[in-house]
Amino acid sequence: MKRIALVLTSLAVGIAAVGTGSAAPATAVPGVDASCFAPAGNPEPGSPEWVERDARNQYCATLRPVDQLASPAFGVGNQTQGAALYAEMLAEQAGRPTDPSGGVTTLIPGAKAADPFRTLKRWTEAGRGRVAPVAFTALNGSTLRGHVFLPPASLPRPKGGYPGVVITDGSVQAYEELYFWAAQDLAESGYMVMTYDVQGQGDSSLFGEDCPGACTGVPYQQDSNFFQGAEDSLSFFLATAKAPSGGSYNPFADLLDRSRVGLAGHSLGASAVSHVGQCDNRVTTIVAWDNLRKIENCSGVVIAPQHRTKKLINVSALAVTNDYAFNTQPQMSAPDADAKTAGYKQVAAAGLDAQIVTLRNATHLAYTYIPLVFQSNQLGERMASYYTKAWFDLQLRGDRSGFQRLTATTFDDSVDKTSIGAGTFDVAQYDPTDPYSGNVPYLIKGIDVPDAVSFYYRSAYALRDPATGKLRRCEDVRAGCGR
Repeated sequence: MKRIALVLTSLAVGIAAVGTGSAAPATAVPGVDASCFAPAGNPEPGSPEWVERDARNQYCATLRPVDQLASPAFGVGNQTQGAALYAEMLAEQAGRPTDPSGGVTTLIPGAKAADPFRTLKRWTEAGRGRVAPVAFTALNGSTLRGHVFLPPASLPRPKGGYPGVVITDGSVQAYEELYFWAAQDLAESGYMVMTYDVQGQGDSSLFGEDCPGACTGVPYQQDSNFFQGAEDSLSFFLATAKAPSGGSYNPFADLLDRSRVGLAGHSLGASAVSHVGQCDNRVTTIVAWDNLRKIENCSGVVIAPQHRTKKLINVSALAVTNDYAFNTQPQMSAPDADAKTAGYKQVAAAGLDAQIVTLRNATHLAYTYIPLVFQSNQLGERMASYYTKAWFDLQLRGDRSGFQRLTATTFDDSVDKTSIGAGTFDVAQYDPTDPYSGNVPYLIKGIDVPDAVSFYYRSAYALRDPATGKLRRCEDVRAGCGR
């Protein structure tokens, strides 16, 4: 931890002398560097102004771990949550000795810790929603485990049931806990959401019933674990709770509107939902966090014949991506602005709603709350949540306000209301009797969208306005697309 702190501090000191090149916008959160979302201009590639802007962008991509290291509240929460999850995992594993879970990283104490302010206990005790563990059998007989999140009991259930979302986690041991931010935000807003671990990750089985023998899904991190996991989790989510005919069934299925179900996923999980979402006719829409994949066919996933689509591209899709992969690197020349748009263009060309949002100074880890390890910016998760919620509101609910938020030029407070996670530390709000105090969750209201998207890679949309039925296109969000 000391080494990480030294590296980040050194970077911050080195960047401190770099000018912003323009005035920074106001920010409502103490400690958020507003210069990271100030107007960035259009300097010539390779010019001193270009280099200065690039250095500032890299610096901004490191600030979430800096906030974690600077927060006593985060330190206490992360340590206690990590210890509790490790003890819980060991106890559960002891109860099923013939069914080992996850990969080698589950053996590291604290490895499953995510955002310590978004634990299931804190969320439910605050009355923000309901949650229950679930387990289901995958195609190869492995047991996949996860959680179903439901709106608070005070929120009336729609006549036809809650719209639903299934989230597939990313690779390299990206446990379901890392995506509780999305599940909780959506559930609080009236969705039924399921997170789960694919085979070989987190609490899910390492082996299927075909071991020893074919041992499909072993070693873990295979594409098939994520692609088939996305399909098997969808089937479980939609399975009736009343009359199971073998296999697993969802005990909450009676609360779900099966005609309004979307898929979301991150990284390899994003590739999986890009594929399954277009190839399974039970899916209404897709959200892919880094990034929406262009698909060539529907092979590689076992889908029941009655659920297979006839066309290749069938549903709308949102891509949310970022400037960097796991770590930053200097960009001394202008990259291909369309380098990340293949999936978006495929869906848009099919005449379906499509959008790509490339977040400025965000990394691949903006969507996974892995503490203290990888680089990430401060507000990427909140912005991803904003677009995710607006997309599902439009595509699953037919909510016109979703369209307005997707095409807005300034962020509103629609996800600030559910922002309860880790943020900056404000010593003025610290109470020595409460070790969790002093945390100030990140907020995005008032930030201008053109200044929040990448100045390297394209953000664009092709959306049908529900009020007029007309297609509205924006080829470059940063350049500006008026109403």
